[in-house]
Amino acid sequence: MSDEAITAVAGLVASFLSGLLGIGGGLVLTPLLLYLPLLVGGAAIPVKIVTGLTIVQSISGSVLGTLRHRAHGNVSSRLVWLMGPPSAVASLVGAFVSRDTPDSVILLVFAILAFVGGIMLLLPVTPRDARAEDIHADPRVAVPIALVLGFFGGMVGIGGLAFVIAALVYVLRVPPRIAIGSSLGIGLFAAGAALIGKAATAQIDPSLAAIVFVAALVAAPVGAAVSVRTQPRALLAILAAIVMLAAIRIAFTAVTGT
Repeated sequence: MSDEAITAVAGLVASFLSGLLGIGGGLVLTPLLLYLPLLVGGAAIPVKIVTGLTIVQSISGSVLGTLRHRAHGNVSSRLVWLMGPPSAVASLVGAFVSRDTPDSVILLVFAILAFVGGIMLLLPVTPRDARAEDIHADPRVAVPIALVLGFFGGMVGIGGLAFVIAALVYVLRVPPRIAIGSSLGIGLFAAGAALIGKAATAQIDPSLAAIVFVAALVAAPVGAAVSVRTQPRALLAILAAIVMLAAIRIAFTAVTGT
């Protein structure tokens, strides 16, 4: 199976989940691109190229997912504009830092972000009924969250979106469905900045990136359409399971090199 075919399959799966769960797709695309080629007899894709591809998927998937969630009133413009720009600045820095960062460190950062985010998503939350336009967040809390997650997300190519959703729900008390939609908008800022950094440091494969982009155009709107018909708690449970499984496998690779 060629790298192009593997990338197309992985991109479709990740982009569907991006629209469904608001995770930007990187949490799924990263392990798929790292391990699927070896399972089907293909050549391993370098870690830094994988992180570049996840950034491309995050941009295309986030644009389409945000538009679809916004159409259903599930995106808080106030949150997006509060947390998006600082996340973008930090993500750009993280992308440049990743060029000289060992692959094992990048994978370990990915695993830590994913694992802690998955735990947070399993915590109980008191349901809150509010419209997106009524959501307010303390900048003293929201901006530092965006900076920290933007930096590490820029390093590993996932924008820290799983953690952003958890932070929105459990720290800033945003209703889950609005947190999922808004995280895509916030992630779009971070992904755009990270793409600049990854491209400037030769961490983007143009042909594979084009395949991921097209896959996102096809699958992300389908995932978003399913999302608005699914219970928020069920979405969070699915996201937590995906995040935890990815974190465990990536951590094993980071420590053992296999």
